[in-house]
Amino acid sequence: MIKIKYLRPNYNESIVNVVNSVERYFNVKESHPTLKYLDDFLLRSNCKNVVLVLFDGLGYNILKKNKDVCPFLNKYLKRSVSSVFPTTTMAARTSIESGLNPVEHGWMGWDMYFKDFDKVITLTKNVIKGTNQKPADYHVARTLLKYESITQKINKIDNCYAEKLTIYSNHPAEKLNRLTRKIKKITKRKEKTYTYVYYNEPDHSMHNTGTESKETKKYLKKIDKWFSKLCSKLKDTTIIAIADHGHINTSYVTLEQYPNIMKMIDGDVSIDNRACSFRIKKEYKKEFGYAIKKILKNDFIYYTKEDMIKEKLYGNGIENKYYREGLGDYFAIGISDVSIRQFFKTKTHASSHSGLTEDEVLVPLILYSKKDS
Repeated sequence: MIKIKYLRPNYNESIVNVVNSVERYFNVKESHPTLKYLDDFLLRSNCKNVVLVLFDGLGYNILKKNKDVCPFLNKYLKRSVSSVFPTTTMAARTSIESGLNPVEHGWMGWDMYFKDFDKVITLTKNVIKGTNQKPADYHVARTLLKYESITQKINKIDNCYAEKLTIYSNHPAEKLNRLTRKIKKITKRKEKTYTYVYYNEPDHSMHNTGTESKETKKYLKKIDKWFSKLCSKLKDTTIIAIADHGHINTSYVTLEQYPNIMKMIDGDVSIDNRACSFRIKKEYKKEFGYAIKKILKNDFIYYTKEDMIKEKLYGNGIENKYYREGLGDYFAIGISDVSIRQFFKTKTHASSHSGLTEDEVLVPLILYSKKDS
């Protein structure tokens, strides 16, 4: 175990508050307090266009450690803000797209238990965890956990236009230069515009090769160069860059090698590999906490379902209908560099996230404004 500083999400200065500030700027009623720092920046800049770029996995500490690779991003790095819990794309990206805390939108992690199906479902893939089997003839998460996006809200405001753009490095047809042209075209519209851009790097590279690999540094350099070029090409535009979460290099403990633990678990572990939710068989509920702590030790902190609700790790707000059943009975949350997998067949990552280390929780707030008309 490597001892690492950890912290809870700060829902007063989080990625949710960042996008709530964007909502306010477009006269959309925000669901949570805005981030005053960003409010002031937007008002001072007073630009017709706002572009928000989400770099998946680009944690604050990773960016700071790579000043030589990312000079432009670091030059306009204003401060850190907090991710949400868990520090994973399903929860955090959905918060950025909705302006809601995870307790409200209900996208609780990569994998989520639904009582109606009595299965853990991998949300984006819409399959029962560990299989290629569809749980229903519709997309479960997009149907049951449906929300109104910020782009949809802005498009309801007079003389405003909003659009979402996505790009994936592992989809060869997607090109950054083409993305730049799309963004520039939107900002030339007559209306006040908001462009939300999602890019899956450096998360994809770090999962495969770790936070300090040549491959990761190559993508960090590519991101920096592209973002710099984008800023130079846009006019009358405030550009915000943030991340959904950070990353940490990791090792794994495999529960399958502990038969005593496996017999207590009811079905698949859910949420993510550093924020693990367990459903426990009735006869083992009293002893499970003690047994799992003997194995995971001080690499994790532990919460019962009741603790999770009381501590509001998923944030404040009106609880989503599926929130409590999705919690399970018991949580183990990573505070060191160790992750959990249930079975040996489960793929491991060189680097991961969803825990509460500083590297995972803190993300950058990067601001650039160009008023030229």
